[in-house]
Amino acid sequence: MPTQKRASAAGADQRSGITAGGAGAPRSGPRNDGNWPAVRLTVAECYSVARQARGGGFLYTETVSDRLGTAVAAVGMRLGVHPTYLTLVNLILGIGGSVAVIAGRSADRVTPLVAAGAVLWQVAYIFDCADGQLARATGKTSIYGGSVDVFADVAVQISVVAAVSSIILSRHEAPALLLVIFASAWYLNFVTFLLAKGQDQASHSLATRRSALVSVAKLLRDYGFVILLLGAWLLASPSTLLVPVMAVTAMNLLLLAAWTARAARLSIRVSASSQTADHAPRDGSSHA
Repeated sequence: MPTQKRASAAGADQRSGITAGGAGAPRSGPRNDGNWPAVRLTVAECYSVARQARGGGFLYTETVSDRLGTAVAAVGMRLGVHPTYLTLVNLILGIGGSVAVIAGRSADRVTPLVAAGAVLWQVAYIFDCADGQLARATGKTSIYGGSVDVFADVAVQISVVAAVSSIILSRHEAPALLLVIFASAWYLNFVTFLLAKGQDQASHSLATRRSALVSVAKLLRDYGFVILLLGAWLLASPSTLLVPVMAVTAMNLLLLAAWTARAARLSIRVSASSQTADHAPRDGSSHA
């Protein structure tokens, strides 16, 4: 999910003074003459390395999920776990949480399965934040790993939308069109996020200032916060779950419209600049 910062293992090593060639890899002592025994990194040292590989993101992710993900990444580094295994844990827990919510839905009460599903969504997202940190901190990033990560994110988010929709349908005579718009806006917002990750993120953001007000306003685009909101609402007032769903949908539609308008404007501007450059004299001389 959402990350902007990319830190290399070498950069993290230089900042922390620790060699992290992998999972709790041995580090040499003060003298590198072979007389000192190799010492494995402690979990605290692994945490220090993984912390340097955190990604930037939205408010809830930065302050909660990413920090908990660093702890998971540190344990994974210490044990020699490959980042893809954390991605698979995210996939299993995320879909498992959705299955629990669907299986536990009830028209008149909140069941333990629904509560367990809401918790599993959060734990899955922590692993989603951890796999990227572990990959960057240990130098194990790859195109294939990134593809597995995207697949896991898509699969988990499809399951979350399906679970939330099933709860609404079990308690409301909600128009199908509303749920279609909810799902479509959710997925399109995820696609624009993926597109922005590979480009200049700031140029494609609706609001680029790092003020407290903007950070709070963006919470409805923060996946970690959204599943926290939906999970808490499921437990507190499942009969009114349509309220936060429509709020998230409205925010996603607003962000999609803003992103599309800004991307179109930038595309036209770049095309115009290219045409101007093509027609400009290349030798510096003017033509009569």
